[in-house]
Amino acid sequence: MGPSFKRPKWRSALTSVLLYALSLGCLAWVFTDINWHLLGQELLRTGTSWLIAAALLEFVSDTYHAWRWNLLLRPVSRLRLWRTLRALYVGLFASEVLPLRPGELARAYLLANWNGIGFPVVVSSVALERLLDGFSLAVTFAAVALFVSLPAYLIEGVRVLAVFLAAAAFLLVLLVWRMRSGKLRLPRRLGKLRHALQGVRQMANARTLAVCAGASVVQLAAQSLPYWLLNKSCRLDLSIWAVIAVLIVVRTATIIPNAPGNAGVLQMACVLALGLFGVNKTRAALFAALLFLVITVPLIIGGAIVTAFSGVSLRQLRRTTEELAATESPSPQSEEAGLEAPE
Repeated sequence: MGPSFKRPKWRSALTSVLLYALSLGCLAWVFTDINWHLLGQELLRTGTSWLIAAALLEFVSDTYHAWRWNLLLRPVSRLRLWRTLRALYVGLFASEVLPLRPGELARAYLLANWNGIGFPVVVSSVALERLLDGFSLAVTFAAVALFVSLPAYLIEGVRVLAVFLAAAAFLLVLLVWRMRSGKLRLPRRLGKLRHALQGVRQMANARTLAVCAGASVVQLAAQSLPYWLLNKSCRLDLSIWAVIAVLIVVRTATIIPNAPGNAGVLQMACVLALGLFGVNKTRAALFAALLFLVITVPLIIGGAIVTAFSGVSLRQLRRTTEELAATESPSPQSEEAGLEAPE
């Protein structure tokens, strides 16, 4: 598999301590200076049917995500939706229970392993997904800003994100174009980057990117539905545009990997976003807590079941993906990981 890779234990421990400290600090802020009596009353008045519907929509959104991932990889290989969904759920489960969102690499590894595709190619598809998600956030935010009043600092922040994404996309297109024209020859020590760019070159045709970009906007709209149902459940009476704005703020705040399930950061971003629309902190904290449950519980339950039936060990999976990320030309094989492709 290539040279072994082992992260220093002290560095991992320090990173975990800092992430959990950040998470606890954010949660402490969220639940400080709130009216606990009012929170209890609001909780009792919460519409249970809306919560159940929101949780079920999370499963639908995840299935759509798997379909979009297949769509992006179609120029490379035609994949079974069930296999892709299983890999996605194992990855989401890993990110819900482990810090620093290791599920992104884990799902890429499993999909490559189960379908005989090069690991760097699948990793590059995950990177393209994130790039498309960023553009869909920026475009949707621009549309939302036409209908609701938003603070100037938030608008400027999204503009900075859009500029960064545009620069990243330009650099990626330039690298792929130079590779395709034979003007870019990467040295052997950059084998991972070379393989990843080859994967991008296969997927980065105009038709695939256009369709996937549209699918990303649809996916963002689908992800707003649980927020809308929670809005109804908590009787906040926000407009659909305000709900989408809250979603965009939460998604943007959780772009950088942090504690398991984005605990703390997610709730703080949600409370701050709801405050922009006049929701008091107590009701916003309740909404944030319920949102975390609606998003997290289906992933943990579904992910745990899929992980168990797939015979996957999260500890082994994390170690394997770290080793693959450190090799020159990673090419995972089923016998090395001890994982068989699901039917």
